[in-house]
Amino acid sequence: MKATTKQVLIGATWLVVLLAMIGGTMLWQQQVHKSKPVTTITVTSTERIPMVLLLDDHLTHNQIQQLTAHIQNSSATQTLVTAKITATGTVTFKGQLLNSDNRPYIQVQLPKNLDSNRQTHLLKQLLTVARQQFKFRRFNLVSFGRGGLTATNYVEHTTTSLSPQHFVLMATPFNGTSRQSNNRRQTTPVAAKSQTATLAKLIAHHHTIDSKMQVLIVAGKAIKADQPLPLQSALAGQSIFKPVVKVYQQKVLRSWRTQSGLLNNHQIGNTIQTFIN
Repeated sequence: MKATTKQVLIGATWLVVLLAMIGGTMLWQQQVHKSKPVTTITVTSTERIPMVLLLDDHLTHNQIQQLTAHIQNSSATQTLVTAKITATGTVTFKGQLLNSDNRPYIQVQLPKNLDSNRQTHLLKQLLTVARQQFKFRRFNLVSFGRGGLTATNYVEHTTTSLSPQHFVLMATPFNGTSRQSNNRRQTTPVAAKSQTATLAKLIAHHHTIDSKMQVLIVAGKAIKADQPLPLQSALAGQSIFKPVVKVYQQKVLRSWRTQSGLLNNHQIGNTIQTFIN
């Protein structure tokens, strides 16, 4: 009888120990998987850093929408605002940002048929007003086509506080469109004797560029089609930025039609997002 009682007590003891171990394990797992409360939020998570778009005048509204959709590359929607400035310096905005827009898009529209210095002055004025209107300190600048030439002249003649954090140039004709001056499939710099006046001028002023600015040049290589913009011209910006900025990258993407086919390339959004983030 005593032996049986002893065996029952030992069995009960082991059962209690086993249950305690199981309960402790479950409690530990619950604590491990329990989400910790967020006590602080970093500035970069909520800071508004717009994507300023300075694009070619020949792009259609649909092409611009397509480009922003590729760049966005997420389920979250961010507002696109149009910022326009007249030749006399009057700035108007079409659209309004939401409080949740921490990576919005601001499409810039400058007056046509003005010299580069005047356009640079107006762009500086527009961005100053936009910073006050939409309350941001830093911004990224994305350009396309001839808009890239205006944008390059701007970063060479602006202040450090108004320089973009990241600068992307797509299909920019740095050395024009002539195949006599450019090897259409070469990625090497353009020889000094073959440089256009525009490229030579931009190279001459490159020392004024903010070295902290990060630069990405994207060129398109057309397949089974005529390529109106030689690859060497689109990548000639390497002679402007590479000797100055600490971060310089260039990327060649294949497109099936013309240079504007870059806008239809799903890789363009990933390329820009990877560079900026």
